[in-house]
Amino acid sequence: MKNKTNQTKLIASYFAASFGLLQIIDIIIDRFALPVIIINYFLYAIVIGFVGILFYSYLPSLGEIRKSSDQKSKKSLLTVSAMVLIFTLSISNIFLFRESNLSEVREEAYTVGFKKIDDLIESENYIKAFSTVLEYYEQLPNDSLVLEKLNLTSVETDIRSKPEGAKVYYKHLDSNEWTYVGETPLVTRLPGVNSWARGYINFKITKDDYADYTSLTNVGFIKSLSQQKVSNFYELTPLAKVQKNMVRVPGGNARLFVSELGDLNVIELNSYWIDKYEVTNADFQKFIDEGGYKNESLWAEIIDQEGTIVSWNDAMELFIDQSGLNGPSTWSNGTYQQNQENYPVTGVSWFEANAYAKWANKTLPSIYHWYKAAMYWGESSVISPRSNFSGVPSEVGNYNVLSAYGCYDMAGNAREWGTNPHKNGNRSIMGGGYDDGTYYFTDNFSQHPINRYKTNGFRCVITSEDTKTLASADTLIQTFQRDFYSYKPISDEVFNIYNGMFKYDSAPINTKVIKDSISINEVWYKKVVEIDAAYGQERLPLNIFIPKNTSPPFKTVIYVPGSGSITSRNSQNLTANRIGFLMRSGYALIWPVYKGTYERGYSEFPNYVENASKIYADQMIMMVKDYSRAIDYVEQQENLLNDVYYYGISWGGMLGPLFLANENRIKKAVWQVAGLGARETRPEGSPLTFLSRINVPVLMLNGIYDQYFPFETSQKPMYDLLSLNEPLKKMITYESAHSPPANQTSKEILKWFKQ
Repeated sequence: MKNKTNQTKLIASYFAASFGLLQIIDIIIDRFALPVIIINYFLYAIVIGFVGILFYSYLPSLGEIRKSSDQKSKKSLLTVSAMVLIFTLSISNIFLFRESNLSEVREEAYTVGFKKIDDLIESENYIKAFSTVLEYYEQLPNDSLVLEKLNLTSVETDIRSKPEGAKVYYKHLDSNEWTYVGETPLVTRLPGVNSWARGYINFKITKDDYADYTSLTNVGFIKSLSQQKVSNFYELTPLAKVQKNMVRVPGGNARLFVSELGDLNVIELNSYWIDKYEVTNADFQKFIDEGGYKNESLWAEIIDQEGTIVSWNDAMELFIDQSGLNGPSTWSNGTYQQNQENYPVTGVSWFEANAYAKWANKTLPSIYHWYKAAMYWGESSVISPRSNFSGVPSEVGNYNVLSAYGCYDMAGNAREWGTNPHKNGNRSIMGGGYDDGTYYFTDNFSQHPINRYKTNGFRCVITSEDTKTLASADTLIQTFQRDFYSYKPISDEVFNIYNGMFKYDSAPINTKVIKDSISINEVWYKKVVEIDAAYGQERLPLNIFIPKNTSPPFKTVIYVPGSGSITSRNSQNLTANRIGFLMRSGYALIWPVYKGTYERGYSEFPNYVENASKIYADQMIMMVKDYSRAIDYVEQQENLLNDVYYYGISWGGMLGPLFLANENRIKKAVWQVAGLGARETRPEGSPLTFLSRINVPVLMLNGIYDQYFPFETSQKPMYDLLSLNEPLKKMITYESAHSPPANQTSKEILKWFKQ
């Protein structure tokens, strides 16, 4: 009897301890935001433990039970069965309670949470969207819709560093709180989408005795590093080797995303150091106090505004402050205004900036060094709005927004001199000052090197380049700028001459199906055909994307892609996923392989850069003819309506006037991230020629921080010179660079086509 009492006490104690621990674990999970699935694991452990307790308590006495009377045996078995039943019901109740809670969580996610997440995605607040998804994922790790949202808000990526064991963090651009991710090497999810154009975060890698690596980046760029050599991952610099108040930019390709610069090549740079902040008033004061204006060896040959060489003594008379002492034009009495020691030095010429750099054992940056440190690609959409374009100067670093490699104030505050000479004798000056437009960050401007405008400042670099590489980086450049508003529209007679170049004799298209009914996804399939081109003996391939869930006949959108179609030589894998919203909305899409693109590329037309050659003009004419032949194909298809729409992105948007003015079968058009190019072309191949000859409704969708087509000097003139009155023309701008938010642009495009 005593033994049975002990058995009962043991099981009762086990019950009490188990439920007590469940309560404690529940509190800990809630307090420390641990995965809720931990409770499930603990419940499994309780069940296993209970089975163990039963075996421990009752199996040793089974022999005695057999020897005792049947009545005692039955009583003992009933006791065990009752305990098992009670325990089973208790655990089942807990599981049911948990499942009931999960059902409530699921319902809340489906009815409220997912809408919130979608709104956050549309506003590109991926960090908040990701954290919201994680709240549901912790409780519903196997829910297919939760997993879908997880993939829409984050990307799994591989993060490595040299040395290993570095801590990884990220944060929202406007937050001061870092989120800890883990230690390298690390495979984890980071908020954002696999794109170089959106979803920017601040990213940091730290390790004791090493300088922090801090940057403005996105998961698309981080993901790309996982596909490269290990040596191209994050290499940290020992503190002993760090240059004071400078950041290290790793070596690699430097590409210029600046539309008005000449045909500059991608070059390979060694790693280099660049000032974290613009040179300050206090820094420049040291230069003056140590005789910077009195040391002739620091100064380059000075050329004045008239193009003549000025003696060094005479030049020093030019570089004076408001009181006549040597110093910046914004200073007085040989020094800066009170309490402005940490403001950027401004009002200096290129010669003064260059002399300071020599004095500091540094150099001014080339345009390659400056732009690489400033941005990878389209960061202007998040850098420019957060930078100092307020109209008044500010302390360096006061606007807490980083560049691609951790510099401050590369947009706004002070214009920054570079080394590159221009063909007109000027020097590059970049980034824009506090009283400039935000588009200055993505544009390149030239100023006379003696210019001492009130926002002219600089920062310095330390390079380890060989002479050849430095010469390439410091190349002589030409800035292309045009006054589009001075252009006079062509007459009817001239237009008829140009328009005749785009005409061709009617001829059979001779369609041949190359591939039919290629399933892309559950919404559309792909068909590839070839037809006769309108010139020579060439054949024109058409990639046709047909909706699966809509009945024909379909309205047809004929697409003109960006410049990537020229550099690529393979159209076999075109899926149209980026513009799939058209097929989802019941439109058929035709993507011609235009002359000069994909497999039809040729050596005489190596890129999209406008020029005055006849080859370029002929290329434009052939492209328009290809578009017209695609319409010829549409007109012969029973499943396609003759309602044809134009959709061009980037280069395809820029060329829109050529197509619309010389092809009268287009119903409506969308030009996305388009603008006028600054380089001269033959008139028959220039979009500017035909802007005044368009009578088709046009929608323009642009980012005001576009690095290819600056808003003030490219986008706006294109819209203003378009010979349509509103509402037949419409322009929508976004707080973005060359990639406006896809969710928003798709809505506007569909609305425009349906109106």
